[in-house]
Amino acid sequence: ENVAAILRNKLLRLPIKVFEALQVMSCFGVKVDQDVLSILSGSDQFDELISSLGYAIQEGMIEKRNETTYGFAHDTIQQAVYEYLPEACMKEFHFKIGMQLVRALRGFVTPESLQCISITFLAIDQMNRACDGTDPNRLDTRIKNTLASLNLKAAERAIDLADASSALSHVRFGLQFVGDTGWSLCYEICLRLHEAACLANYLNSSPDEVLKHFEEIINHARTFEDKIKANCIMIKSSASGNIKGAINSAFIILNQLGESFPSVATPEDIQNAIASIKEFHCDDPKEKIMNSPELTD
Repeated sequence: ENVAAILRNKLLRLPIKVFEALQVMSCFGVKVDQDVLSILSGSDQFDELISSLGYAIQEGMIEKRNETTYGFAHDTIQQAVYEYLPEACMKEFHFKIGMQLVRALRGFVTPESLQCISITFLAIDQMNRACDGTDPNRLDTRIKNTLASLNLKAAERAIDLADASSALSHVRFGLQFVGDTGWSLCYEICLRLHEAACLANYLNSSPDEVLKHFEEIINHARTFEDKIKANCIMIKSSASGNIKGAINSAFIILNQLGESFPSVATPEDIQNAIASIKEFHCDDPKEKIMNSPELTD
């Protein structure tokens, strides 16, 4: 307790710009890349950020861990700085940081670069923390749609990494930003968010949640094609408990796509299918068939 009091008094004796710089840095955790700080320092709100952190280094509050990273000298310093301001004020810090990073994303020529992807995740993390538990309607529609789109991008990347927990968090925020009018005002983003929710919940072994988002898509999708991905995920999800029902559902979808299958395949059906395949490839040399690429989907 005495240590905390001493640390608090030391922080309060710092110049206000230095303390604000430490608060900005604390919003990222115990460390942050210099590239991120450089982006922030390009705005009027944080124009003295880098120089102020230099003063904090001299005071032993933070340290330059390598050529590209600033870090707090101890976790307790980061915690003391972050917890000094009331929650509402820290949310405002997160919001200002997040908006500056979102603006910076427009300047990247290659959106798939590692740096751009890293800034995207940092930006959306800051904005989500700023808006968590608050009314998203305080934001204008353009910003809400941008944040929904960024959360969608983050969710889909998390799914690619099999990180269902992160994906579900980004989906939750994305749906929060599109709101009740999502299906009418930003249909494509809303559709893909619910698709991501289906897939993330499937990865998370949550069939009831898969069903909830599946029904949302079925009730609002404008075309049959827009329902296909959700149907495929739903078939996979239901297969573990009802394989026969999943197979029947797959046959129904294939039939709607123009590929009909008999409900019970007889030997004659199988022979006819083989004959059809042979006829299709009758003019193809054996070498072409043997060297054909393997199916990947």
